[in-house]
Amino acid sequence: MLTHVADCEALRTPTPPAMTRCECAGVSFQEIAQRMESERTTLDEICRRTQCGNTCTACLPDLALFIAARQR
Repeated sequence: MLTHVADCEALRTPTPPAMTRCECAGVSFQEIAQRMESERTTLDEICRRTQCGNTCTACLPDLALFIAARQR
């Protein structure tokens, strides 16, 4: 049972969909993952090379989740 106004507001606020690319650098998370595998290097190195996550950084949480899910 909802007892607080905050509980009601939380139900009305939709969760935004996860990002799938770095819009600033114009690179998809899939491409990042493929480059990590093919170049046998780290996420940090690929981000440095592609500039992914270096401008606004909004993609970094979803990118980290994407890479973690692939490594399971």
